Amino acid sequence: MLNFDTKKQQGKTKNRVGLDIGSHSVKVMEVSGASSERPRLASLSIKHVADRSPKAVIDAIREAAEAAKLSTKDVAIALSGTSVIVRFVLMPKMTDAELASAIKFEAEKFIPFNINECIVDFKVIKKEERDNKLNVLFVAAKKELIDEKLAVVEEAGLSAKVVDVEGFVLTNVFLRNFPSLSRDKNYALLDIGAKVTNLSIVRAGDICLVRDMAVGSLDFTSAIANSMHIDPKMAEEMKLDPKEKLKDILSCTRPVFNNLLDEMRLPLSYYENQCGSSVDELYVSGGGAGIAGLENVFQEGFGLKPVIWNPLQFMDVSESNVDTAFLDKTRSSFAIAAGLALREI
Repeated sequence: MLNFDTKKQQGKTKNRVGLDIGSHSVKVMEVSGASSERPRLASLSIKHVADRSPKAVIDAIREAAEAAKLSTKDVAIALSGTSVIVRFVLMPKMTDAELASAIKFEAEKFIPFNINECIVDFKVIKKEERDNKLNVLFVAAKKELIDEKLAVVEEAGLSAKVVDVEGFVLTNVFLRNFPSLSRDKNYALLDIGAKVTNLSIVRAGDICLVRDMAVGSLDFTSAIANSMHIDPKMAEEMKLDPKEKLKDILSCTRPVFNNLLDEMRLPLSYYENQCGSSVDELYVSGGGAGIAGLENVFQEGFGLKPVIWNPLQFMDVSESNVDTAFLDKTRSSFAIAAGLALREI
């Protein structure tokens, strides 16, 4: 079920649907001609999740699917969070059958829970002929998490045909948007969701690192609401558009920003030590990409001015029925949904 090939997908011509099930909202996107040079956006929708109960998530999925008027019930979904472990390991050269057996023993070194409670998948990234080694990417996800995701999708009347990992999905859609990247640069991709922030590093068209961090957009909202003694809805609005209160908002959110920067430094330092080079460019997406002060904070923290990019720029949106103003306001939130909609189902 887990399948995380980040390369361009080929195959069936039917419309594909990406379903991004977040803790704060559900995003759904339908795309036609996904494997063509310029896929067409058929529809998209976003619905708020009232609370974290399974019923609320199911209701939001149903509402989003109905609003998007999907032409198929087959969807691709993704996993993220602390129950998903992604690592790159160097293994001795061996057959596929031997590797399938050996990778579980290797994975146990990195997994903080029982390996028997997980589904493990892997892919050989590169064969080091000189050293007789295999560079292997493996992912382990708790069965409980996968079963929960599959259950809510099925209860909402849809069928999950692909289960991916958000970091891989983010890389996939990034590479489709920027096919001519320099092969000598390291690109960090940051997707700031409500509860989880995904970090991926890409070099020469290959994914090199994936980490999920338990800091998200709602942490900024809570910090503002608690510090300024206002309700979360008003705090959410001020987080994105503080107007004359920018200084006050930055004072409230600085601890959360610092937490996010600290969470990022460890994997970035690890990558630099392993590869001998640091990140050259930083691209940010997700619902938290528009948080006030983000660009300046990241410039100060890493010496890099983040690029707030459009995950849908490679798509033809001219024939969709999506309101242009709505699309302009929300497009950054659809990076994961867009990446999933590229997956062959």
